Parts: sequence; structure tokens; C-alpha cells
Amino acid sequence: MKRTPYWWDVAGPPEPFDSEQVAPSADVAVVGAGLTGLSAARTLAKSGKSVVCLDAGPPGIGASSRNGGMIGGGHRIPWDALVARHGESVATELMREMHIESMAFAKGLMAEEGIDCNFARTGRLQALWSAADYDSVARNLEKVAKAIPLSAEMVPKSRVREDVASDAYGGGVLYHEHGGLNPTKWVKGIRDAALRAGADVHGGTEVRSVERSGSGWRLETSRGRVDAGDVLLATNGYTPAGIGGIARRVFPIPSFILATEELGANRIQDMFPNLRMIVETRLRHCYYRPSPDGKRVVFGGRAAMFNASERFADSQLRGLMTGVLPDLRDAAVTHSWRGNTGFTFELSPNVGQIDGVWHAIGYCGNGNAMAPWLGHKAALSILGSPDGRTAFAETRLSGKWWYGGSPWFLPFADAYYRLKDLWVDARKPK
Repeated sequence: MKRTPYWWDVAGPPEPFDSEQVAPSADVAVVGAGLTGLSAARTLAKSGKSVVCLDAGPPGIGASSRNGGMIGGGHRIPWDALVARHGESVATELMREMHIESMAFAKGLMAEEGIDCNFARTGRLQALWSAADYDSVARNLEKVAKAIPLSAEMVPKSRVREDVASDAYGGGVLYHEHGGLNPTKWVKGIRDAALRAGADVHGGTEVRSVERSGSGWRLETSRGRVDAGDVLLATNGYTPAGIGGIARRVFPIPSFILATEELGANRIQDMFPNLRMIVETRLRHCYYRPSPDGKRVVFGGRAAMFNASERFADSQLRGLMTGVLPDLRDAAVTHSWRGNTGFTFELSPNVGQIDGVWHAIGYCGNGNAMAPWLGHKAALSILGSPDGRTAFAETRLSGKWWYGGSPWFLPFADAYYRLKDLWVDARKPK
């Protein structure tokens, strides 16, 4: 079994980009060369700024190239809670950016830069783990659809099998504009666009400290010092503990993914009649899809909320997969890998500054559209453009006094969520 993403077999692994000398100065230094940082670097370079984009590993090596390959708006906060937290105007703009503007930006970027990343508008079914949630989810969808022109509909339990061959779900929400892609091709395409725009992109360059230096910033890296007028942190689930105040406000949650052997187009079509993306509402949060070539199943989920052993993660993930897709009990697994998602305590992304350092961070597992979008918005904000305005500058990004950058609490959260899922399972009709 391979321990690298299936996507890399198709697109090749992220290249090192560590052979050239790093420029000693730039107008803007971007820390993190994933979807956020590379999108920001492209926008800044196209505006005439000198940009150096630095990553400790090969550009795109993190979640940007190893996620489940789904793209579309995703929100974890119900509409009423979002309004109570931010007011109706900001809540509306947050939903508009999540579901409409970020997707429009992503598709525009693909077209403008000629990025062939196997994007397909397949639709995505948010499958309800409990039928008891159907009415409350329907009410929430109705409120969101009144606020923004959202293309989505409720799917009753009787119609779930039109999209996935599983009896595990009590209905769902079908988001028509969502789709799938190859995430490695996606991040490589944005990387190449940033390079064409004139940005310097470097892997193998660990940023060890960011400190004030006159009116700008001094970055100490594993390959020397870099002076910059502005700094953007775009490290999300790979944020180093020692870099500024951001590390106390974002924490990594690992997600585990596998790919089956080739099963054949007919068998895939039987399991996914409309080739939809599927994502669950249970706290174990499984998500799965047919591969872009329609021959395999790519299945992800929270096998654990901590850095579990490969044997434990493989066992948990296979059990989750066959629990909802029993037809896969005989399927061999050819790839098993993991990556870090970046979460905030508010369960919402944020763009802004902490002690003068810019950031765009905290996608909570929905980064393929939001990360390029908010990287672009952060870049425009650095440029002082009014187009940099985003409702995600209005969200909070708080830390906790008991969290210093090392997520010691995740094993306890893992146990709690497992118990909650077991409680819901026990109440489901047999």
C-alpha cells in the first residue's frame, strides 16, 4: 500500500523548488506555499509587487495537494447562530463569499490561467446521519436561500440512493454548484500562475522567526535572512508554534484518506449514479467520492483527531468506509495518507492582522475554493485596494488561555465526539 496521495500518482508529487537562492528582500514575504499563499503571491505579483513565497517543504506539500478533492462552499455554523454572532448583514456576506464568490473566483482562475485540474460540476450531497435532523436542516437551508441565491435542495431519505448506494442516511442537502477536482493539479496550476506573474516561490525554506525591522519585517529562514515590507502568514494547519500570535488561534486536525483499487466504471456508476461528492453530518465527518476517472473510490474521514498510527488509522477508515458502503467490503486499498486541516475556535476562516502581520487562515476543511479566494483578498488588502474588503475580516480569531500552539486537547475531543456519534447511532431506527 502506498502512503502517498493517490492524486500524486496522476499529477506527480509537489516539486521541491529549492535550488535557487532566496532573494534577500521583497515587497511582500508570503509564508506558506499552498493554495492561500500561492494565490496571494499571484495577485501581488500581477499588481507589480516583488513577492517571495516560502515553504518549509515542497510548495503545495500540505493539505492543498492531499485533500479529498471536493470544491464548493461549506459552513459549519447554522444561519441563526451566524446572525446572532455577526448580525444579518455580515452573515449574508459570509454566506455569499462561501457559496458564490469563492466558487466564481476559483472557476475564473481555472479559465484565466488555463488550469486543467479535472474540475467537474457534479454536485455534492451533504448526507444527514440522523433523520431527526431533517426538519431543522431544511429550515436552515430555507433561511440561507432567502439571504443569497443558493442553488441547493433538500433530498428526502427515499431519494438518497439516487446519489449514493447507502442506507445509512436520513436524507440530505444537494448543493448543485459543488464539484470535484484533482487537488494536486489545482495547487500546481496556481503555483505556475504565480511564477508566470513574477513571484519567487521557494520550497525547503523554513521560516524560523518574523520580527520587526524598522518600518518592515525581518524573516530568519533556514536559507538566510529575508527583509520584507509586509508579511502574510498562509500556513493554516501547518502553522509553526513559534511564529507570532497566529499559532495560538489555529489548530491542526488531521484528516485521513484512502483510495481503493480500480473497481471499474460500471461498479462506480452503481455506487454513485450521478457521480456526486458525498459529505456526512456525523462528527466523524466522512467524505467520499468517485475518482475523476470514475474507476476508484476516494474516502476520507476522522479516523482520529490526533496523529494516530498507520495501522489504527487504516483499520478505522476502512471500517467507516464499509459501514456506509458495504459493497466495498471486498475492495483492496491501494493508497492511504493523511494531511492537516486548520481549524479556528470559532469554526470560521479569518483574514486580518495580528501585531502587524497579515494572515488568511482557518478553512475548517473547506479550502479548495476558500483558500485561493481569501489569499487573493488578503493580497488586495496588503495592496490597500478597496476590493480587498471581505466579510471574513469581520469574523473573530481568538485564542484560548490553555492553548499555546500544541493541540494537547484533541485526543479528548476525539473520545467525546466518538461517544456523541455512538449516542446518535443508538437512537437511529433499525
